[in-house]
Amino acid sequence: MSEPLSTTNAEILSIGNEILLGEIIDTNAAFLAGELGRLGLALHDVRELPDDRGRIASAFTEARELVEVVIATGGLGPTHDDLTREGLADALGEQLALDPRLKAGLRARMGGTMPESNLRQAMVTPSVQPLANPIGSAPGWWAERDGRIVVLMPGVPSEMRRMWAEQVVPRLTARFALRPLHVRTVKTFGIGESAVAATLGALLTSVDPDAGIYARDDGVHLRFSTRGDAAALDGLVAEARALLGAGVYGTDGQTLPHVALSSLRAAGVGSLATHESGTDGALLSILAAFPASDGLARFVGGGLMAPPQVSADALLSVSLAPEDGHGRSQVSVALTGAASVPPREVRIHGSGPQRLRRAAFAALDVVRRELAR
Repeated sequence: MSEPLSTTNAEILSIGNEILLGEIIDTNAAFLAGELGRLGLALHDVRELPDDRGRIASAFTEARELVEVVIATGGLGPTHDDLTREGLADALGEQLALDPRLKAGLRARMGGTMPESNLRQAMVTPSVQPLANPIGSAPGWWAERDGRIVVLMPGVPSEMRRMWAEQVVPRLTARFALRPLHVRTVKTFGIGESAVAATLGALLTSVDPDAGIYARDDGVHLRFSTRGDAAALDGLVAEARALLGAGVYGTDGQTLPHVALSSLRAAGVGSLATHESGTDGALLSILAAFPASDGLARFVGGGLMAPPQVSADALLSVSLAPEDGHGRSQVSVALTGAASVPPREVRIHGSGPQRLRRAAFAALDVVRRELAR
């Protein structure tokens, strides 16, 4: 029987010493947080845990008292410090036992070279349904008891994401009556968070749809979300765009590089080269990673010490001045060739790599603003 939305809360547990030591970035939690929201589960908490059986067991016990769904990644390997299975077994008060089918599957996968330690990956408890892992040796777990569900998935992102899509999502959607979270985003550049908030005023105070403001390297993003009628967001987006005016460069999946390159193409620029100083090649890095497509100016290369020796319809020049001691820097931008933008000076805030990337995005924003005139 499906449960109502109001009780469908989730918690994420990321398990592994390597996370707490800073040896890896926990991208799994970020991915799952987005997935849970879109699916319709409310995320209650995210916790990072060491490879400690007692700590893991306590975390499962606590999470199962608070939420209906617990999602854990990591600690399913064959070595002595992979203790997630043991921790959950302790929390459930159940005994681990070897599953003959999982054992046979491991043998078939690994052949005669399989160390005996891998048999730990074929252990389950009575509450567990194993989850297939076609690209790894660690099966996942779907453990359901007392109206609570605990999902264990591998820490390897590629294995986790495939298991999530193929094994977990279908089970969750069949088990719960979920309404997905609908999200619309308005993206700005050149306007600070406080200025956005002041401009939009009462537009941000609604409980549903909810509104949030986030500062990123590519500007300030405004997010509207609801689990109700998605059409309610369209009017909010239109009103926000009208209030913020030229500061808005796009919505939802649109990016500043895409908008700038599209503006260039509309202005008759088929190819673009860049020359930058003081940015450590931040603009080159952003544009080189951007996929080419129809309707966009094609990026053909960039130079740092001198303009690149390539043939291009236009050259975008960017120069970043040193910080002024207050976290502010001046960015000089000019565009020459088939389309032109006279030298422009803009100010950015930030330090370190963030400062460099913001300078690159500032240059793209100057292009899209000037060509839109």
